Amino acid sequence: MKKIAIIILLAAFIFSGCEKDLDLYPLTELTSDSFYKTENDFKLLANGLYEYLPQHHEDPAVGRDGWSDLGYTPGNRFYDGRYIESESEGDWDAGYAHIRRTNEILEAVEAVEDEGLKSDIQQYKGEALWFRAFEYWKLLHNFGNVIIIDKVLTTNDPLLLAPNNTMYEVADFILNDLEVAENLPLSTDHLDGRITKEACLGLKARVALFIGTWAKYHDAGVDYNSYLQTAADASGAIIDGGKFELFDRRDVLGEESYRYFFTLESEVMTNPVGLGKEDQNESILSVKFNRTLRNRGFSYVTVRRDTYSPTKKMMDMYLDETGLPITHANTVFEGHGVSIDPVTKVANNHEYNKRDPRMRNNHIQPFQQFWYDIPYDRDFNWTQEELLNTGSWNDGYLSFNTITGYSAHKWGNEIGRPIANDYYLIRLAEMMLICAEAKFELNGQISDADLNKSINKLRDRVGMPHLTNSFVTSNSLDMLTEIRRERTVELYLEGMRSDDVRRWKTAEVEMAEALKGIKWAGTIFEAPFEVFNERTGQIETVDRSSAHNYELDENGFLIAQPASERQFTEKHYLRPLPLRQLLLNENLKQNPGWVGQ
Repeated sequence: MKKIAIIILLAAFIFSGCEKDLDLYPLTELTSDSFYKTENDFKLLANGLYEYLPQHHEDPAVGRDGWSDLGYTPGNRFYDGRYIESESEGDWDAGYAHIRRTNEILEAVEAVEDEGLKSDIQQYKGEALWFRAFEYWKLLHNFGNVIIIDKVLTTNDPLLLAPNNTMYEVADFILNDLEVAENLPLSTDHLDGRITKEACLGLKARVALFIGTWAKYHDAGVDYNSYLQTAADASGAIIDGGKFELFDRRDVLGEESYRYFFTLESEVMTNPVGLGKEDQNESILSVKFNRTLRNRGFSYVTVRRDTYSPTKKMMDMYLDETGLPITHANTVFEGHGVSIDPVTKVANNHEYNKRDPRMRNNHIQPFQQFWYDIPYDRDFNWTQEELLNTGSWNDGYLSFNTITGYSAHKWGNEIGRPIANDYYLIRLAEMMLICAEAKFELNGQISDADLNKSINKLRDRVGMPHLTNSFVTSNSLDMLTEIRRERTVELYLEGMRSDDVRRWKTAEVEMAEALKGIKWAGTIFEAPFEVFNERTGQIETVDRSSAHNYELDENGFLIAQPASERQFTEKHYLRPLPLRQLLLNENLKQNPGWVGQ
């Protein structure tokens, strides 16, 4: 009976994996010898894989960063004690469905007998290998010990009842696929969105850093140095290759250059000077969008109250303008809260003053005016007068789509839909951060020369002081903490934080903490106040005195989610495998701590 159930499940699995692409590939078998005869046939096969790449709304806000300690996502069940084992898991099912498709393509390539054609289609073999590695990467950082399937399964295949591979076997399989793929003649134009050699190096660096630090902090006795060296070498090869450069157009965009990098478009004007996608060379691999053929489903994802609100913890991570943490004795940080000038009634957001400019780029300040959802076909000239006539105004706490009192701005489009800014899946900044972290984890130290090739380039483009060994020593700082801080700030809302605190094995502390918001007690919000509204040019009375029903901590900060509602134990480091898979395969073992172990 069990074998019959497996056959039925496999048939359903095959059908569901092909159903999405029936219009593109109306064949019963992907590897049919009667069809795949030309290079273009294989290109069409490879093109279908690109639909598996994530989109803006899947990773940054409502996805993995919303599962972390950096933002509050209402209804998040991952770390509030409500996450339980389930019969099926969408990430598991989709992952193996996509892996099957890559295996079908790889077998179709190997079945080609014409040597000339086989040579011509090696690029698409390389792309299939990258996508297989990418799907296994997603399974790895979600579930850990999964099953490696490197071929198209038949109904009697022994792999249907295979035991779990270890995390390290899965990581080695991924790295091997990428090693093969990066040696293939891939496209040299990263702007076309196709997989390149550098995209292979970039994913290799990401996976190797994850598994290397996981081994170092979780599994004593595992040789982590080889993984960390791979991460350093792969990221270093991209940096030293000189093909990519950080986007820095402060010459024409001023301090907001960093923010506009994430909204570059080419079909409509999405910044005051009309820079487009072709004007950046930082993205190593982008998920491509087109306003007519494939536009984004959301125009302003990260500030929607129902999906994501930044936490005080995230806001406090930004350094002051001298490069010191705001908790340091010598900080120039002005303190939390907002004051209103008694004469002009203009708001002064002290928390944002004298800070790393990325704080102002990534978030909308209270009582700040900004453009929002401007019709794309409108004659829009980006002047201050236009802003006053058309812009929106953040009128303070619990107003503009926030629960914590903080509002995210990164990835936020000001032009309304349809919009077609790309999603940067792998970019140079991440490679610089990987290189710095891997080198420190390898040696317990990092040279100023390596810092200047990595972290200090990121600081240069936002006008922040350099991180140096002497600065760390003289100010009694910890270098690893500052390297991790830089990663958190730079890659904020790019879906990295949940993986980071898990691989560092700090999650049981950091993820279990209360999620807090703005300072309430002792601030203007406790009573009605007057403030100047730039949008209307009028002084308005704002009353937030009864706007919240949250408890406050001992220092008067809002608690959006108390620690009693947060939960992270040892078992939460990996998600549970689907219960149905355990039922069908008695050799498959559940992750530690979950039902079915």
